[in-house]
Amino acid sequence: MKKQLSSLDLHFLLKELDILKDSRVDKIYHPEENLVIFSLYKTNAGKKLLRIEIGKVLFIAEEKEQYEEILGFGQLLRKHLDGYFLVDIRQLKPERIIKITFKAKEETKHLYLEFFGKGNAILCSEHDVIINALEHHEFRERAVKPKLKYVYPVMNYNVFEINEKQLQDLLKNSKKDSLVTSLATELGSGGLYSEEICLLSNIDKNISPKNIGDEQIHSISNSIKRIINQKIDANVIFDNGNVIDFAPFNFKYYEKHKKQEFKTFSEALSFFYSQFKEVKESAADKKIKELQRITESQKRTIDMLRKEEHELRQKGEMIYHNYQLIKEVLDEINKASKKYSWKEIKEKLKGHKIVKEVNEKDRKVVVEI
Repeated sequence: MKKQLSSLDLHFLLKELDILKDSRVDKIYHPEENLVIFSLYKTNAGKKLLRIEIGKVLFIAEEKEQYEEILGFGQLLRKHLDGYFLVDIRQLKPERIIKITFKAKEETKHLYLEFFGKGNAILCSEHDVIINALEHHEFRERAVKPKLKYVYPVMNYNVFEINEKQLQDLLKNSKKDSLVTSLATELGSGGLYSEEICLLSNIDKNISPKNIGDEQIHSISNSIKRIINQKIDANVIFDNGNVIDFAPFNFKYYEKHKKQEFKTFSEALSFFYSQFKEVKESAADKKIKELQRITESQKRTIDMLRKEEHELRQKGEMIYHNYQLIKEVLDEINKASKKYSWKEIKEKLKGHKIVKEVNEKDRKVVVEI
């Protein structure tokens, strides 16, 4: 079950969010740590609410709840963006990052929304210097802190622009065991879309990416383009009466599932997140899983010890049946060691029928029986 929007989800959602352009920021709400809501007003269109669940989802909400408390980051947003106009909203493709640009007179500011990891919201100046962020981070490749330039991680391949040669290189050098996993993580298409790509291409999703041929590459490339160019026909998917997923159009992957259609992708997202409740594991369930993991580990250890016992038993029986021969060889070598050095013994035993190796350093011999 998806918890965050994928890069392709954002691609479809942004087609709908274009209607927010040229809206004025009327009010900003930040009632919970990971929830920010923009109340926007546009001439001849009225009010729209942009609901942002940090790191998870954003969509145009229909109704505003009553929010009284505003947290610190929300106060910062009000201070910097109240009365500004939302002039642009775009995805930094292929990343799961939304860039919203606000203007007031000669001043411009950017709000970056990250939908990977735990997510983040970063307010920047016109030149992308960080004013502040909901979460401050310091990674090996970048830092998210005030007064620093905002930089973001960039994927090696762009699912929206990838050509067949690049796709071939990606799969040939893949570190994943299956095609579907490679497309989901290394291409960044996400789990559901990767499943759909495999189905549309009529290719076994579990095939090793290194075994994909030219015709299959062509088919995968066409399937990716077909998905990207789909028209929005949003729906929410059910399984046994429970909401399990959302989609911007009808997926072959879910063709046998019951669906509820919506006029917009935003409406589908709003319904999904209002209905879906993530089931949290109880302490007892966690304990049971831990005991199952320990049991499985012990079973593997027992199997390994049994295999080792069987091998040692076979070796013991072989030594027993050839005891006299082995004893004679060892007796002769022990006698020789009193007269010759191990280096000389090694030289004399070259080509011996039974003694195959002499380790003069450790004073050991390998015999073949």
